Amino acid sequence: MRHGFLAELKRRRVIRVAIVYAVVGWVVVEVASTVLPPLNLPDWSVKLVIVLVALGFPIAVIMGWMLDRDQAGGSARAAPSAGAQAAAMPVARPAPDPAIADAPPKPDAPAGSERHTIAVLPFVNMSGDAENEYFSDGISEEILNLLTKLPQLKVSSRTSSFNLKGEKVDIPTAARQLGVDTILEGSVRRAGDRVRITAQLIETASDSHLWSETYDREIKDVFAIQDDIARSIADALQVALGPKERRALQNVATADVHAYDFYLRGRRYFYAMTRRDFLHAIQMYEQAIGIDPQYALAYAGIADAYSFLYRYSSAVPENIAQAEKASLRAVELDPDSAEAHAARGTALTLGGQYPKAEKHFETAMLLNPNLFESYFFYGRACMSAGNVEKAARLFMRAAEVNPSDYRTLGFLSQAYEAMGRTDSARESLVRAKAILEQHLRMNPDDSPALCFGGAILAQLGDREQAIAWTERALDAAGSEAFIVYNSACTFARLGVTDRAFELLERALAQGWGDRTWIEHDSDLASLHGDPRFDRILQQLS
Repeated sequence: MRHGFLAELKRRRVIRVAIVYAVVGWVVVEVASTVLPPLNLPDWSVKLVIVLVALGFPIAVIMGWMLDRDQAGGSARAAPSAGAQAAAMPVARPAPDPAIADAPPKPDAPAGSERHTIAVLPFVNMSGDAENEYFSDGISEEILNLLTKLPQLKVSSRTSSFNLKGEKVDIPTAARQLGVDTILEGSVRRAGDRVRITAQLIETASDSHLWSETYDREIKDVFAIQDDIARSIADALQVALGPKERRALQNVATADVHAYDFYLRGRRYFYAMTRRDFLHAIQMYEQAIGIDPQYALAYAGIADAYSFLYRYSSAVPENIAQAEKASLRAVELDPDSAEAHAARGTALTLGGQYPKAEKHFETAMLLNPNLFESYFFYGRACMSAGNVEKAARLFMRAAEVNPSDYRTLGFLSQAYEAMGRTDSARESLVRAKAILEQHLRMNPDDSPALCFGGAILAQLGDREQAIAWTERALDAAGSEAFIVYNSACTFARLGVTDRAFELLERALAQGWGDRTWIEHDSDLASLHGDPRFDRILQQLS
């Protein structure tokens, strides 16, 4: 702790300020002692100078502490070369739509500053134990989350970066796929109560290292390591950090490394997106809260797990009640957490409380304009409420924050279609298809992607391929309600009505029960007016 405090004093140049002030103060006192007496000034005049110099010392030290070295100026970073600009070309970014106004605020950098693009690749697990994979993934994700809080940075989303996990892709190729000009990569080796983390920041245009460091410390120092990596990246990219940004880079969600460990395990289960894994995630988050009852992010994790369990697998009132309870506690514990407000908004949406949900989504977007989930789930909430125009604006913003997410463009297409804008809907589908094909080249057995892709192919008129992809998804994960539901949507699109109803009823039997979504889902438009569809809605009332 003492070492960390001294390091911070040096970093902020407090020690240098104190030394310089002491030398200058001594010179002023000496000059006053020599010059003032011959001028026949009162004897107390020299004492007054000494007192004023002494009083100024603590003020100078405090100002030195408050004035971060990042605000001291420095040479501007050179503009990227043509090669860097080419490497930073985004993948399948939706074109701005002049017909849609009042888009949510963008996370613009301060006027006159350059906005850097960066991706955090999954850190390699070097522990020799596959069980520790959740830990190395978690370290990467936490650093990514810290960087998203800096408006001067455009950070590639977790979904995009983690699509490259396990792939032997060189840095320039990864940069082109992710649309960034810098990449952070690293490794984690965990052994007992020790951890060794290596990180390096690479400028993709020149394939040169901007910064690198190796940390060999006790596991309890993992929070300080993550903070230091984020700050070092900001330094290397010459990102000016004001007081708000410096606070944002302090990982203070929990001070207990054991609670943090359970939280990371919960995140790993959550991303698996199955009923069983949602339940495992909840257990891990509860373990984290048992250790640290003030852990707001763990409560937000519980809320999200229950919300997804309700929406995708088990639409029973108890699940939505648990989601609302946990999300409320998360916001109470940390009202400045964008993740907590996004979780609260999602839970309230599923409970049909749209006005309240809207306030929390808006708050989340203000707290962290780079948080993809805020725009994505807010957009889905608006779709459920039938407000397709606002949903379109939000999905456009989500696609800007995360241009590699095929789901966003698919939902944007649905919103356009509901607005009668068929050309814009098809354009979004074409972009989504391109992203999906790239994703499936690296993840050929991803059943949710296959299922979603089947729906896109159906809308684009590729009937044979749409059926093939959908059946592959059902064969791989037909026990998951959301796979079955989305497969029903594809067959409804294709006009295979009996198969669509068979799958829709099967999805309901497996736990799917989002009535408002079913009612407004344009994929199921061909089923409207059929008595079987009316019975399904009545069943969900």
